[in-house]
Amino acid sequence: MKREEQILMLLHPERYTDEQLGQMLDEADITVPDASEEWKRFEENLSQEGETPSGETSPRRRKPQERLMFRIAAMFIGVLALSGITYATYRMATDTDDEQKVEVQKAQVAEAQQQTIAEAVNDSTLMKPVVFEDAELASILKDIAAFHQMEVVYRKDASKHVRLYFTWDKKTGIDDIINTFNKFERIHITRKDSKLIVE
Repeated sequence: MKREEQILMLLHPERYTDEQLGQMLDEADITVPDASEEWKRFEENLSQEGETPSGETSPRRRKPQERLMFRIAAMFIGVLALSGITYATYRMATDTDDEQKVEVQKAQVAEAQQQTIAEAVNDSTLMKPVVFEDAELASILKDIAAFHQMEVVYRKDASKHVRLYFTWDKKTGIDDIINTFNKFERIHITRKDSKLIVE
């Protein structure tokens, strides 16, 4: 069988029958190496000492040294990576602890402020009635609106300058205060959301 025909059989075995493929294998000239001889040749190559013709150390002699260097480099890189990870974990843990401490401190400050505000509201000296003697309506409503967290809107500029004698009890609700003001002749106040509208 010709060489070209054998190559075609190897490339396209589906085109040939099993008998033709078997005939090709029978005719093929394949030499099987002796395993013991190859093993001896391999051992000899490993045990050879000496230099290459150019005077350098044989590549087989350099490999153990290179492996050692690679192992040392790998260990060094591993130690660096491990220490970096350890440092990052430590920083993250301390940053989290610091953030938690700050949050706790903020909560404590807020609680202290709320207690102070509650004490101030309940303090009898702060809740005593305020007496306005011959004061302008703008001055009176400014204090009342600030206490109740409201805004005052004047429709007429003249209403700001109405003068009154007024006693303000801080325990009284804003609607009752508005009703009291509306009993005066020249004052009319309405409430819309968080605004006091003076007409």
